[in-house]
Amino acid sequence: MAQGLLLKKNSSSSLPITKKKTRTKNIGPKKGARVIAPKKQGKIKQEAIRKKLTTAINKDIETKMAIRAASVGGGKQFSIVKIDDADAKELIKRRQQNGGKKKN
Repeated sequence: MAQGLLLKKNSSSSLPITKKKTRTKNIGPKKGARVIAPKKQGKIKQEAIRKKLTTAINKDIETKMAIRAASVGGGKQFSIVKIDDADAKELIKRRQQNGGKKKN
């Protein structure tokens, strides 16, 4: 029997079966409010806090480096680290008050 011909079932209708077409109208995000999952929401807040802390730490390190470089350079500005105008004025005032001497 395994070597015989396959028998096909005859359908009652003579029309070919067509597949349903998928809708192409709804391309893109769906309308309506979206809710972020609780785990992801916590992760987003954690990353925002981490970003604020790293920027604060980096800014502090840069100002310390600028102060050290300005005090060592003999009047030359340290060109690697950017200093705001307000910070530069503070550095000049500190130098004038200290008389250009280093602290040990």
